[in-house]
Amino acid sequence: MDELSAREIEAAVQEALGLFGIPGSVRVQGRQIALQGRGAPVVIDLEQLGEQWPLLPQDLRTRKASDIARRLAQAQRTVSSLAPPASAPLRPLRRLAIPIGAVVLVVAGALFGARALRMRDAPAALPPSPGEAVDEEAARHARTCEAARKRIYSGASMGPFELAGWVAELWLATPRPGGAAQAVAGAAGQETVTADAAGLGAFVAHGRLTEGADAELAAVTDGVVEIVPGFGDVEAKRSPSWRAIIARFSGGYARAYFDSTQRARFVALADRMADAAGAEIGALYARCAHLPYHDAGAWFRGPDPAAAAAALVYASGLFAELPAVNRAALAALGGAGQLDALRGAGASLDAAGLGTLVGAHGGGITRGGAGAVVITFPVGGPTRATSASRVVARKLQVGVGKD
Repeated sequence: MDELSAREIEAAVQEALGLFGIPGSVRVQGRQIALQGRGAPVVIDLEQLGEQWPLLPQDLRTRKASDIARRLAQAQRTVSSLAPPASAPLRPLRRLAIPIGAVVLVVAGALFGARALRMRDAPAALPPSPGEAVDEEAARHARTCEAARKRIYSGASMGPFELAGWVAELWLATPRPGGAAQAVAGAAGQETVTADAAGLGAFVAHGRLTEGADAELAAVTDGVVEIVPGFGDVEAKRSPSWRAIIARFSGGYARAYFDSTQRARFVALADRMADAAGAEIGALYARCAHLPYHDAGAWFRGPDPAAAAAALVYASGLFAELPAVNRAALAALGGAGQLDALRGAGASLDAAGLGTLVGAHGGGITRGGAGAVVITFPVGGPTRATSASRVVARKLQVGVGKD
Protein backbone atom coordinates (compact mmCIF):
# COMPACT_ATOMS: atom_id res chain seq x y z
CA MET A 1 0.00 0.00 0.00
CA ASP A 2 1.37 3.43 -0.93
CA GLU A 3 1.73 6.17 1.67
CA LEU A 4 -0.95 8.41 0.15
CA SER A 5 -3.59 5.66 0.21
CA ALA A 6 -2.70 4.83 3.82
CA ARG A 7 -3.14 8.44 4.93
CA GLU A 8 -6.41 8.79 2.99
CA ILE A 9 -7.79 5.60 4.54
CA GLU A 10 -6.80 6.84 8.01
CA ALA A 11 -8.56 10.17 7.43
CA ALA A 12 -11.72 8.53 6.06
CA VAL A 13 -11.97 5.99 8.89
CA GLN A 14 -11.23 8.69 11.49
CA GLU A 15 -14.10 10.77 10.11
CA ALA A 16 -16.43 7.77 10.10
CA LEU A 17 -15.58 7.03 13.73
CA GLY A 18 -16.44 10.63 14.57
CA LEU A 19 -19.85 10.18 12.96
CA PHE A 20 -20.41 7.19 15.25
CA GLY A 21 -19.22 9.19 18.28
CA ILE A 22 -16.21 6.90 18.86
CA PRO A 23 -13.13 8.71 20.24
CA GLY A 24 -9.59 7.62 19.44
CA SER A 25 -7.02 7.71 16.67
CA VAL A 26 -6.36 5.24 13.86
CA ARG A 27 -3.16 4.19 12.16
CA VAL A 28 -2.62 2.02 9.09
CA GLN A 29 0.12 -0.53 9.67
CA GLY A 30 0.85 -2.52 6.53
CA ARG A 31 -2.35 -4.39 5.65
CA GLN A 32 -3.92 -3.69 9.05
CA ILE A 33 -5.46 -0.70 10.79
CA ALA A 34 -5.28 -0.02 14.54
CA LEU A 35 -7.60 1.98 16.78
CA GLN A 36 -6.17 3.45 19.96
CA GLY A 37 -8.61 5.25 22.25
CA ARG A 38 -10.30 5.06 25.61
CA GLY A 39 -11.05 1.38 25.24
CA ALA A 40 -8.70 -1.48 24.57
CA PRO A 41 -6.49 -0.97 21.48
CA VAL A 42 -7.59 -3.17 18.57
CA VAL A 43 -6.22 -4.13 15.15
CA ILE A 44 -8.18 -5.49 12.19
CA ASP A 45 -7.22 -6.55 8.67
CA LEU A 46 -7.79 -4.23 5.73
CA GLU A 47 -7.63 -7.18 3.34
CA GLN A 48 -7.35 -5.85 -0.25
CA LEU A 49 -8.51 -2.30 0.49
CA GLY A 50 -5.03 -0.79 0.19
CA GLU A 51 -4.69 -1.96 -3.39
CA GLN A 52 -8.32 -1.11 -4.27
CA TRP A 53 -8.41 2.35 -2.67
CA PRO A 54 -6.95 4.44 -5.55
CA LEU A 55 -9.48 2.88 -7.94
CA LEU A 56 -12.61 3.41 -5.84
CA PRO A 57 -15.07 6.29 -6.44
CA GLN A 58 -15.79 8.57 -3.49
CA ASP A 59 -19.09 6.96 -2.51
CA LEU A 60 -17.49 3.51 -2.26
CA ARG A 61 -14.57 4.93 -0.29
CA THR A 62 -17.03 6.44 2.17
CA ARG A 63 -18.91 3.14 2.47
CA LYS A 64 -15.70 1.12 2.96
CA ALA A 65 -14.45 3.57 5.61
CA SER A 66 -17.79 3.34 7.42
CA ASP A 67 -17.60 -0.47 7.39
CA ILE A 68 -14.06 -0.43 8.79
CA ALA A 69 -15.07 2.06 11.50
CA ARG A 70 -17.98 -0.19 12.44
CA ARG A 71 -15.70 -3.25 12.63
CA LEU A 72 -13.17 -1.37 14.76
CA ALA A 73 -15.89 -0.20 17.15
CA GLN A 74 -17.29 -3.73 17.43
CA ALA A 75 -13.82 -5.20 18.00
CA GLN A 76 -13.11 -2.64 20.70
CA ARG A 77 -16.37 -3.44 22.49
CA THR A 78 -15.65 -7.16 22.27
CA VAL A 79 -12.10 -6.85 23.61
CA SER A 80 -13.19 -4.49 26.38
CA SER A 81 -15.92 -6.90 27.48
CA LEU A 82 -13.39 -9.75 27.75
CA ALA A 83 -10.80 -7.78 29.70
CA PRO A 84 -10.67 -8.75 33.41
CA PRO A 85 -11.85 -6.04 35.78
CA ALA A 86 -9.15 -4.12 37.58
CA SER A 87 -8.83 -5.24 41.18
CA ALA A 88 -7.91 -3.14 44.17
CA PRO A 89 -4.57 -3.67 45.91
CA LEU A 90 -4.69 -6.57 48.30
CA ARG A 91 -4.93 -5.84 51.98
CA PRO A 92 -2.32 -7.30 54.29
CA LEU A 93 -3.24 -10.90 55.03
CA ARG A 94 -5.01 -11.48 58.27
CA ARG A 95 -3.90 -14.17 60.64
CA LEU A 96 -6.38 -16.97 60.47
CA ALA A 97 -6.85 -19.95 62.75
CA ILE A 98 -6.98 -22.92 60.39
CA PRO A 99 -8.34 -26.18 61.74
CA ILE A 100 -5.92 -29.08 61.33
CA GLY A 101 -8.57 -31.06 59.51
CA ALA A 102 -8.56 -28.47 56.69
CA VAL A 103 -4.87 -28.90 55.83
CA VAL A 104 -5.76 -31.34 53.07
CA LEU A 105 -7.63 -28.47 51.35
CA VAL A 106 -4.79 -25.93 51.56
CA VAL A 107 -4.31 -25.39 47.83
CA ALA A 108 -7.94 -25.20 46.84
CA GLY A 109 -8.90 -23.22 49.91
CA ALA A 110 -6.08 -20.71 49.49
CA LEU A 111 -7.00 -20.03 45.88
CA PHE A 112 -10.69 -19.68 46.64
CA GLY A 113 -10.09 -17.59 49.74
CA ALA A 114 -7.73 -15.17 48.01
CA ARG A 115 -10.26 -14.61 45.27
CA ALA A 116 -13.06 -14.08 47.76
CA LEU A 117 -10.98 -11.56 49.72
CA ARG A 118 -10.20 -9.60 46.59
CA MET A 119 -13.85 -9.52 45.57
CA ARG A 120 -14.94 -8.48 49.06
CA ASP A 121 -12.26 -5.86 49.62
CA ALA A 122 -12.29 -4.25 46.15
CA PRO A 123 -14.04 -0.88 46.44
CA ALA A 124 -17.21 -0.50 44.38
CA ALA A 125 -16.80 1.69 41.30
CA LEU A 126 -18.30 5.12 41.83
CA PRO A 127 -21.04 5.93 39.34
CA PRO A 128 -20.33 8.99 37.19
CA SER A 129 -21.90 12.15 38.47
CA PRO A 130 -24.83 13.50 36.43
CA GLY A 131 -22.72 16.49 35.45
CA GLU A 132 -19.92 14.29 34.12
CA ALA A 133 -22.36 12.14 32.14
CA VAL A 134 -23.98 15.21 30.58
CA ASP A 135 -20.60 16.74 29.73
CA GLU A 136 -19.39 13.52 28.11
CA GLU A 137 -22.58 13.20 26.07
CA ALA A 138 -22.36 16.82 24.95
CA ALA A 139 -18.73 16.33 23.91
CA ARG A 140 -19.66 13.21 21.94
CA HIS A 141 -22.51 15.03 20.21
CA ALA A 142 -20.19 17.91 19.38
CA ARG A 143 -17.67 15.54 17.79
CA THR A 144 -20.41 13.85 15.79
CA CYS A 145 -21.82 17.15 14.55
CA GLU A 146 -18.42 18.56 13.60
CA ALA A 147 -17.60 15.39 11.67
CA ALA A 148 -20.93 15.73 9.84
CA ARG A 149 -20.16 19.37 8.96
CA LYS A 150 -16.78 18.34 7.60
CA ARG A 151 -18.49 15.76 5.44
CA ILE A 152 -21.14 18.03 3.96
CA TYR A 153 -18.67 20.83 3.25
CA SER A 154 -16.51 18.33 1.37
CA GLY A 155 -19.42 17.90 -1.03
CA ALA A 156 -21.27 14.92 0.46
CA SER A 157 -24.96 14.96 1.30
CA MET A 158 -26.17 14.51 4.86
CA GLY A 159 -26.80 10.80 4.37
CA PRO A 160 -28.09 8.28 6.92
CA PHE A 161 -25.58 8.94 9.70
CA GLU A 162 -25.81 10.17 13.27
CA LEU A 163 -27.46 13.59 13.59
CA ALA A 164 -26.70 14.06 17.27
CA GLY A 165 -25.62 17.57 18.17
CA TRP A 166 -27.70 19.39 15.55
CA VAL A 167 -30.50 21.88 16.14
CA ALA A 168 -32.85 23.41 13.58
CA GLU A 169 -33.79 27.06 14.13
CA LEU A 170 -36.65 29.16 12.79
CA TRP A 171 -35.60 32.80 13.04
CA LEU A 172 -38.42 35.35 12.74
CA ALA A 173 -37.89 39.13 12.73
CA THR A 174 -40.36 41.98 12.91
CA PRO A 175 -39.81 45.77 12.67
CA ARG A 176 -40.23 47.60 15.95
CA PRO A 177 -43.33 49.84 15.89
CA GLY A 178 -41.29 52.89 16.82
CA GLY A 179 -38.13 51.89 15.00
CA ALA A 180 -34.74 51.97 16.67
CA ALA A 181 -35.97 54.47 19.27
CA GLN A 182 -38.04 51.73 20.89
CA ALA A 183 -35.09 49.38 21.42
CA VAL A 184 -34.19 49.03 25.07
CA ALA A 185 -30.63 50.31 25.35
CA GLY A 186 -28.20 47.52 26.13
CA ALA A 187 -30.92 44.90 26.60
CA ALA A 188 -32.61 44.51 23.24
CA GLY A 189 -31.10 41.10 22.69
CA GLN A 190 -32.20 39.76 26.05
CA GLU A 191 -35.96 40.30 25.93
CA THR A 192 -37.86 37.46 27.56
CA VAL A 193 -40.05 35.65 25.05
CA THR A 194 -42.63 32.89 25.30
CA ALA A 195 -44.58 31.03 22.66
CA ASP A 196 -47.79 32.82 23.66
CA ALA A 197 -46.14 36.25 23.69
CA ALA A 198 -44.68 35.58 20.23
CA GLY A 199 -48.07 34.57 18.86
CA LEU A 200 -47.03 30.92 18.61
CA GLY A 201 -49.10 29.43 21.41
CA ALA A 202 -51.14 27.39 18.94
CA PHE A 203 -47.95 25.76 17.64
CA VAL A 204 -45.81 25.22 20.74
CA ALA A 205 -46.92 24.08 24.20
CA HIS A 206 -44.84 22.67 27.06
CA GLY A 207 -41.73 22.49 24.87
CA ARG A 208 -43.43 20.39 22.20
CA LEU A 209 -45.11 20.97 18.85
CA THR A 210 -48.88 20.74 19.09
CA GLU A 211 -51.09 18.71 16.78
CA GLY A 212 -52.31 22.01 15.42
CA ALA A 213 -48.77 22.75 14.28
CA ASP A 214 -48.38 19.46 12.40
CA ALA A 215 -49.89 16.15 13.46
CA GLU A 216 -46.99 14.05 12.17
CA LEU A 217 -44.24 16.21 13.66
CA ALA A 218 -46.21 16.39 16.91
CA ALA A 219 -45.96 12.60 17.10
CA VAL A 220 -42.16 12.81 17.45
CA THR A 221 -41.60 11.63 21.02
CA ASP A 222 -38.13 12.99 21.79
CA GLY A 223 -38.31 16.44 20.23
CA VAL A 224 -37.96 19.71 22.14
CA VAL A 225 -38.90 23.25 21.05
CA GLU A 226 -37.57 26.35 22.80
CA ILE A 227 -38.61 29.93 22.11
CA VAL A 228 -35.62 32.21 22.70
CA PRO A 229 -34.54 35.74 21.72
CA GLY A 230 -33.57 36.00 18.06
CA PHE A 231 -30.77 38.50 18.62
CA GLY A 232 -27.83 38.38 20.96
CA ASP A 233 -26.66 41.68 22.43
CA VAL A 234 -24.28 42.39 19.56
CA GLU A 235 -26.76 41.51 16.81
CA ALA A 236 -29.50 43.55 18.50
CA LYS A 237 -27.30 46.66 18.47
CA ARG A 238 -26.55 46.11 14.79
CA SER A 239 -30.26 45.97 13.89
CA PRO A 240 -31.89 48.14 16.56
CA SER A 241 -35.08 48.78 14.61
CA TRP A 242 -35.95 45.06 14.60
CA ARG A 243 -36.92 42.50 17.18
CA ALA A 244 -36.63 38.76 16.62
CA ILE A 245 -37.32 35.38 18.15
CA ILE A 246 -35.99 31.90 17.45
CA ALA A 247 -37.95 28.66 17.66
CA ARG A 248 -35.18 26.12 18.32
CA PHE A 249 -35.92 22.48 17.46
CA SER A 250 -33.71 19.78 18.97
CA GLY A 251 -33.73 16.03 19.47
CA GLY A 252 -36.19 14.20 17.26
CA TYR A 253 -37.32 17.43 15.61
CA ALA A 254 -33.78 18.13 14.40
CA ARG A 255 -33.57 14.62 12.96
CA ALA A 256 -36.90 15.14 11.20
CA TYR A 257 -35.57 18.38 9.70
CA PHE A 258 -32.92 16.38 7.82
CA ASP A 259 -35.42 13.72 6.72
CA SER A 260 -36.33 14.23 3.07
CA THR A 261 -39.85 12.94 3.76
CA GLN A 262 -40.38 15.52 6.53
CA ARG A 263 -38.64 18.62 5.14
CA ALA A 264 -41.72 19.89 3.32
CA ARG A 265 -43.61 19.77 6.62
CA PHE A 266 -40.97 21.94 8.27
CA VAL A 267 -41.06 24.47 5.43
CA ALA A 268 -44.86 24.66 5.55
CA LEU A 269 -44.73 24.97 9.34
CA ALA A 270 -42.17 27.79 9.10
CA ASP A 271 -44.45 29.73 6.78
CA ARG A 272 -47.47 29.33 9.06
CA MET A 273 -45.50 30.26 12.16
CA ALA A 274 -44.17 33.36 10.39
CA ASP A 275 -47.73 34.41 9.60
CA ALA A 276 -48.87 33.78 13.18
CA ALA A 277 -45.95 35.74 14.64
CA GLY A 278 -46.48 38.63 12.23
CA ALA A 279 -42.86 38.27 11.13
CA GLU A 280 -41.73 40.32 8.16
CA ILE A 281 -38.62 38.28 7.41
CA GLY A 282 -37.54 34.83 8.49
CA ALA A 283 -35.09 32.00 7.98
CA LEU A 284 -35.01 28.27 8.67
CA TYR A 285 -31.63 26.56 8.96
CA ALA A 286 -29.69 24.07 11.06
CA ARG A 287 -26.44 24.31 12.99
CA CYS A 288 -24.31 22.40 15.43
CA ALA A 289 -25.71 23.32 18.84
CA HIS A 290 -22.27 24.32 20.14
CA LEU A 291 -21.26 26.38 17.10
CA PRO A 292 -22.51 29.78 15.87
CA TYR A 293 -22.33 28.91 12.17
CA HIS A 294 -25.61 28.55 10.30
CA ASP A 295 -25.62 25.52 7.98
CA ALA A 296 -28.19 23.57 5.96
CA GLY A 297 -30.49 26.50 5.17
CA ALA A 298 -33.93 25.51 3.90
CA TRP A 299 -36.28 28.53 3.85
CA PHE A 300 -35.83 32.33 3.69
CA ARG A 301 -38.77 34.70 3.50
CA GLY A 302 -39.60 38.36 3.03
CA PRO A 303 -42.55 40.43 1.79
CA ASP A 304 -40.64 41.28 -1.41
CA PRO A 305 -37.52 40.04 -3.25
CA ALA A 306 -35.28 42.55 -1.50
CA ALA A 307 -36.42 41.40 1.95
CA ALA A 308 -36.08 37.72 1.00
CA ALA A 309 -32.55 38.41 -0.25
CA ALA A 310 -31.78 40.25 3.00
CA ALA A 311 -33.03 37.25 5.00
CA LEU A 312 -30.74 34.91 3.06
CA VAL A 313 -27.64 37.09 3.29
CA TYR A 314 -28.24 37.94 6.94
CA ALA A 315 -29.20 34.52 8.35
CA SER A 316 -26.89 32.44 6.17
CA GLY A 317 -24.11 34.68 4.84
CA LEU A 318 -23.38 36.64 8.01
CA PHE A 319 -23.19 33.42 10.03
CA ALA A 320 -21.06 31.39 7.61
CA GLU A 321 -17.82 29.96 8.95
CA LEU A 322 -15.97 31.17 5.87
CA PRO A 323 -17.07 34.84 5.65
CA ALA A 324 -19.60 35.51 2.92
CA VAL A 325 -20.22 39.16 3.81
CA ASN A 326 -17.77 42.04 3.90
CA ARG A 327 -18.84 43.67 7.15
CA ALA A 328 -17.02 46.90 6.37
CA ALA A 329 -18.90 47.20 3.08
CA LEU A 330 -22.15 46.42 4.89
CA ALA A 331 -21.49 49.11 7.50
CA ALA A 332 -20.72 51.60 4.72
CA LEU A 333 -24.25 51.20 3.34
CA GLY A 334 -25.59 53.17 6.30
CA GLY A 335 -29.20 52.92 7.35
CA ALA A 336 -30.72 52.06 10.70
CA GLY A 337 -28.91 48.74 10.91
CA GLN A 338 -27.72 45.66 9.05
CA LEU A 339 -31.14 44.31 8.11
CA ASP A 340 -32.35 47.68 6.83
CA ALA A 341 -29.11 48.18 4.90
CA LEU A 342 -29.33 44.77 3.23
CA ARG A 343 -32.96 45.29 2.30
CA GLY A 344 -32.19 48.71 0.86
CA ALA A 345 -29.27 47.31 -1.15
CA GLY A 346 -31.60 44.82 -2.82
CA ALA A 347 -34.26 47.35 -3.77
CA SER A 348 -33.63 46.81 -7.50
CA LEU A 349 -33.98 43.01 -7.29
CA ASP A 350 -37.09 41.44 -8.74
CA ALA A 351 -38.28 37.86 -8.22
CA ALA A 352 -36.90 36.70 -11.58
CA GLY A 353 -33.46 38.14 -10.90
CA LEU A 354 -33.34 36.68 -7.39
CA GLY A 355 -34.54 33.34 -8.75
CA THR A 356 -31.68 33.29 -11.26
CA LEU A 357 -29.12 33.98 -8.54
CA VAL A 358 -30.29 31.29 -6.12
CA GLY A 359 -31.31 28.88 -8.88
CA ALA A 360 -27.67 28.46 -9.87
CA HIS A 361 -27.16 26.92 -6.42
CA GLY A 362 -30.22 24.68 -6.34
CA GLY A 363 -32.59 27.20 -4.74
CA GLY A 364 -36.08 28.08 -5.86
CA ILE A 365 -38.52 31.00 -5.51
CA THR A 366 -42.10 30.41 -4.35
CA ARG A 367 -44.89 32.41 -2.78
CA GLY A 368 -45.65 32.03 0.90
CA GLY A 369 -48.37 33.27 3.21
CA ALA A 370 -49.66 36.81 2.60
CA GLY A 371 -47.95 36.78 -0.80
CA ALA A 372 -44.47 36.66 0.70
CA VAL A 373 -41.45 35.82 -1.45
CA VAL A 374 -39.85 32.58 -0.24
CA ILE A 375 -36.47 31.09 -1.17
CA THR A 376 -36.16 27.35 -0.55
CA PHE A 377 -33.33 24.82 -0.80
CA PRO A 378 -33.63 21.01 -0.89
CA VAL A 379 -32.57 18.73 1.92
CA GLY A 380 -30.07 17.01 -0.38
CA GLY A 381 -27.92 20.13 -0.69
CA PRO A 382 -27.13 21.27 2.85
CA THR A 383 -24.54 23.87 1.80
CA ARG A 384 -26.48 25.39 -1.09
CA ALA A 385 -28.00 28.20 0.95
CA THR A 386 -24.55 29.26 2.13
CA SER A 387 -23.24 29.20 -1.45
CA ALA A 388 -26.24 31.16 -2.72
CA SER A 389 -25.84 33.75 0.05
CA ARG A 390 -22.34 34.52 -1.24
CA VAL A 391 -23.62 35.24 -4.74
CA VAL A 392 -26.54 37.35 -3.49
CA ALA A 393 -24.24 39.25 -1.10
CA ARG A 394 -21.99 40.15 -4.02
CA LYS A 395 -25.05 41.30 -5.97
CA LEU A 396 -25.87 43.60 -3.04
CA GLN A 397 -22.28 44.92 -3.12
CA VAL A 398 -21.43 43.51 0.30
CA GLY A 399 -19.99 40.15 -0.70
CA VAL A 400 -16.54 38.65 -0.35
CA GLY A 401 -14.63 37.72 -3.50
CA LYS A 402 -15.83 37.84 -7.10
CA ASP A 403 -18.22 35.76 -9.21
